[in-house]
Amino acid sequence: MEHRKRFAPIVVLLLLLVGGYYLYSTGNLPFFSSADASANIASGFIEGEHVAIAVEVGGRVDMLTAGEGDNVKAGQELVRLDRSLLDAQIAQAQAAADTAKAQLAQIKNGARPSDVSAARAALAAAQENYDKLRAGATTSDLTAAQAALAAAQQNYEKVRAGLTIDQLTQLKAQVDNAQAALDASQAAYDRIGGASNPFIGSTPQSVALQQATNTYKAAVAAFSDARSHPTASELALAKSQVDQAQAALARLTPDAAQLAAARAQVEQAQAALERLTPTVDSIAVAENQVKQAEAAVAVLKTQVTKMAVKSPVEGVIARRAVNVGEIAAPGATLLTVSKTDPVKLTIYVPETRLGEIKIGEQVGVQVDSFPGKTFTGKIVFIASQAEFTPRNVQTKAERVNTVFAVKLEIPNPDAALKPGMPADALLR
Repeated sequence: MEHRKRFAPIVVLLLLLVGGYYLYSTGNLPFFSSADASANIASGFIEGEHVAIAVEVGGRVDMLTAGEGDNVKAGQELVRLDRSLLDAQIAQAQAAADTAKAQLAQIKNGARPSDVSAARAALAAAQENYDKLRAGATTSDLTAAQAALAAAQQNYEKVRAGLTIDQLTQLKAQVDNAQAALDASQAAYDRIGGASNPFIGSTPQSVALQQATNTYKAAVAAFSDARSHPTASELALAKSQVDQAQAALARLTPDAAQLAAARAQVEQAQAALERLTPTVDSIAVAENQVKQAEAAVAVLKTQVTKMAVKSPVEGVIARRAVNVGEIAAPGATLLTVSKTDPVKLTIYVPETRLGEIKIGEQVGVQVDSFPGKTFTGKIVFIASQAEFTPRNVQTKAERVNTVFAVKLEIPNPDAALKPGMPADALLR
């Protein structure tokens, strides 16, 4: 019992020392003033670095993968714009690149002898036609073409005018004469009994009547045909003959446009032959065409990558300003991501304490949400100009007239610290 009585004061003393240290460290000792308790404490609010997510190109929003309050990883796709038009353009550009590669391969490999022969023949024909046009036609060719045109024009005028009055009168007289002959034959036929005569078919009168009937029908048909001409098809045929004769004459007297067209045909044939018989220059041109086509594909594919927007940091979506189906303008902020690791804490240090801190120094930080736990922050910024303590920052020490803003960077791998939390920095 005596042994226990000797150790009891020691235990009580140890308990008082531990309790006193705790009250001292928390500023709750009853015999310390509030200024003494909070002299080494500076307060502020946990801040997350805000990153604005925007697009370089405009377009319709096709997909959103996160909303406000969602946690996102660095590199996670957040927004995708509609790229159907770009996909079609890439397919078109890729086809052009494939064509350019095939042409380059064909030039390097050379063409078949039959293809070269055909290209040379086409060039010779084009050159011959051009030379003939440039030299012009001979006098005999021009005379013949002019005579053909005059004959076609004369025939057209004749067809268009039709038969004369005298010609029509003559044809009418033939009809009248044929009618009179038919009437006389009919009378002679009737005098010998006509159709009632059983032997009428073998008589001269029957033969004469048949001949008179045929002659009359032919005369009537000729007169009717003469009165119906010229028809539209006859006029069109005669006019086309005139046009053909004029075109033939024009080909013998070429103008500047015809010569230019013939010259262009020669150049095209020459180019086709050169493609089949490669030179160093033609191979270089084809290689440059392949490079241009591939560059066009690369540009479009680069634009496709810009249609998908990824988060550059790990954090929380603080704000979303667009919905699926809306048009996103280039440079406009679509989402705002609040970076959660690390977070920042801005405190305000009196000028009298400024000399006690420095960039890179480690500082303990406590928050109300985790009592008894101390986070470690690092001083990354000390303001070079004094300012008044912001009203929204509540400190445990009395406010001074002017302070210096000091920023701490606090690792936050488990996202325990949230933006907006009040926090106290424990200065030495």
